[in-house]
Amino acid sequence: MNVRRRQNKLEHTENPSQTKQQLSFEDLLHSFILDCKAKNLSPLTLRFYQDSAKQMKAAFLAQQVTFDIYTVSIREIKNHFIAYLFDQGRSDNTVNGRIKAIKQFFKYLFEEGWLTENIANDLHVVKAKKLMIQTFTKEQVVSIFEQPDKKTFTGYRDFTMMMVLLETGMRISELCNLKTGDIFFKELEIRIIKGKGGRARRVPFQQTCGKIIRKYLDVRGDLECDALFVNMDNEQISTRALQDKMQAYGSAADISGVRVSPHTFRHTMAKFYILNGGDPFTLRRILGHASLKMVDYYVELFSSDIKQQHKKFSPVENMKRIL
Repeated sequence: MNVRRRQNKLEHTENPSQTKQQLSFEDLLHSFILDCKAKNLSPLTLRFYQDSAKQMKAAFLAQQVTFDIYTVSIREIKNHFIAYLFDQGRSDNTVNGRIKAIKQFFKYLFEEGWLTENIANDLHVVKAKKLMIQTFTKEQVVSIFEQPDKKTFTGYRDFTMMMVLLETGMRISELCNLKTGDIFFKELEIRIIKGKGGRARRVPFQQTCGKIIRKYLDVRGDLECDALFVNMDNEQISTRALQDKMQAYGSAADISGVRVSPHTFRHTMAKFYILNGGDPFTLRRILGHASLKMVDYYVELFSSDIKQQHKKFSPVENMKRIL
């Protein structure tokens, strides 16, 4: 039987990379966002990643520079995107946020085979100035809490939400997404099912805050909606609604020099926790930080207050009588 042998030399091969390059920037970005969704990243993170990638392309076009996602270089990104952001007056931290976002985009494109070079490895954040974190004074906290009309449903709801923020330091999205079943009075803890990065955690609260939450639940009543904090339509309150409310309370309390926002409550909780003798390791777990970096920054920021605490609780000073 005469069998014809295979020719070893291939007559024609299709370049896979050329096939993939048929996808547009928009299609690649859409694929990246779908991958992020599969990883259960938060909607805010998804939106930030998408906006950052679009801003990169828009920056090139605004400067009349050709943008090709398949051939763009690190130098072009630095010159026409990062430098462009600085020229627009963006802060170091804002620029670094955009850099981190597009790094993830380029990393995905490389890992999926769309790019032959992982330029994300050579894309580094800039050295940023440390932000001076704003916090409330005790007097400002008291003044803000006096603003809601606690004789009304919305007033007592807002009072309760601000109290929970100060007690737990949770993020505004975590607060607004709480369900009635997330509160455990016997254990004195709130269970955050999906925090930043999809991480769940348990956050403690004490008796005073617990009494306020119980009273709010009585005022809220039994509803089909399982959201803990609801609006007048008995639907989950939005983060924007709470932000607007807090700004109004801040204006009514004549608060100046500090932004009245949910995140300021978070920073304030961290400050007073440290000043009252709390340890950074526990604070990291309460706030849901992935590392101690931010908590260390809190300690550094409030060092002058900590010196006063140390003066008060110094082991040596308190042992004078036996030295």
